[in-house]
Amino acid sequence: MTSPENKSSRPHVVLVIPRGEAVRNFLYSETLRTLHEQARVTVLTVVHDEAFVEPFRPFVEAILPLSELPQPRLSYYLRTLTENAHDRWLWSAVARNHWELRDRRAAERGKSLQRWLIKAASRLLANSPSLHALTALENRLSYTLRPTRRFDELFEELQPDLVFNGSHIHGQAGELPIRVAKRMGIPTAGFIFSWDNLTSRSRIFPPYDHYLVWHENMRQQLLEIYPRVKAENVWTTGTPQFDFHLKSDLELSREELCQRVGLDANRPFVLYTTGISNHFFEEHRHVEEVIRILAELDLPHKPQLVVRTYVKGTSPEMLELSKRNLPDVVFPEVLWEPRWQTPLFEDLALYSNLLRHATVGINAASTVSLELLLFDKPVMNLDFDPPGSNLPWALGFERHIRFDHYWPVAQSGAVMVARSVEDMRSMLYRGLSEPQGDSEIRRRFLHEMFGDTLDGNSGRRVAECLLHLAQDRKEKA
Repeated sequence: MTSPENKSSRPHVVLVIPRGEAVRNFLYSETLRTLHEQARVTVLTVVHDEAFVEPFRPFVEAILPLSELPQPRLSYYLRTLTENAHDRWLWSAVARNHWELRDRRAAERGKSLQRWLIKAASRLLANSPSLHALTALENRLSYTLRPTRRFDELFEELQPDLVFNGSHIHGQAGELPIRVAKRMGIPTAGFIFSWDNLTSRSRIFPPYDHYLVWHENMRQQLLEIYPRVKAENVWTTGTPQFDFHLKSDLELSREELCQRVGLDANRPFVLYTTGISNHFFEEHRHVEEVIRILAELDLPHKPQLVVRTYVKGTSPEMLELSKRNLPDVVFPEVLWEPRWQTPLFEDLALYSNLLRHATVGINAASTVSLELLLFDKPVMNLDFDPPGSNLPWALGFERHIRFDHYWPVAQSGAVMVARSVEDMRSMLYRGLSEPQGDSEIRRRFLHEMFGDTLDGNSGRRVAECLLHLAQDRKEKA
């Protein structure tokens, strides 16, 4: 048992888990267990079902519920203006797409005048000094008008040495704890959740002291977009979500996997991972085309198709396709907890082994491409709209390939980019008949992008970074 003296000498880290995927990254991974070895840990989490959080209790002092609170109206309007001005200043491919999509939504809702006014103001404010001032004002308003003093009281009681937000975006429940900690003089850190977020997911609003990123390119990008962030406060750790692919205890044999999902282990399978339905429209048509092509290919062993649907948004048409029980086509269950949109631990092994044992992977333009490259698999991306669809550019598939984070992947030669049904056919044949083709290009690209962080130890590196920051604060206190 830890004595009171030893307990008080250990730094205290508060982990903020504002979305389901952060459970995978920081509670399932080695982050929590490594922190527990040398620090006191309190978890604030939106996932607070008792049965779900019970396995983590031995590693923490407390697990406290976290919920998204209503945003003050004034700060909401200011945030909207700032997001638009940030997009206009950044003017990345994604920002331009956002701009057009907002135009379309405003026209559909009869709010074109309001949209015009926001655009006019955004153009005037689209510069680094104005954005810094707007962000500071938004933080001040959100703090001053905060709907609860709960976190003030909690941090006064806990006296943490560091508050860490496991997802800087797509989880506004995590923002108020960071704002309060910053005002109380408690060091804060945030994890840039995904490789596309800096150019595609609006502005970073909460005032972090430190940032953790996937790789060096993200680090440089962060420093360019936010020139007031100091280079020594950005830490390259890798992403824990890739760690699970490298864990031997999660590895299944091909026979075990195929038995579990209903495949013939003696035949190859293609893994098609879909996108979210409100970004990748009519994708069921692409899947239907792949089914037709695979049935026609002249190969020694007839290939099978596994379609892993996107758990956060699957179209009715894709669901209908999944129920048709087509021969040699499997739609395996995606093992996520729907209430919290959180992957179950069992899903980590299923997903990793689908990647490991697939012969070819298909996706429009996704992080899944990087995961397939980790297993040295041929990847086909889709740079054309589904056959029979009639999508405007702003809603089409071609835009995704050209988004700032993905375009270097598409140009690298590490993936195959299909621009027609004919390309799709030839690339599927090539991937299935020569899966080791371009292997060296794939490996080289992945190393150039991630350096040495693809070693299965990113979760531990995150913990070591947080321990360093917390201990530094404790020693200075």
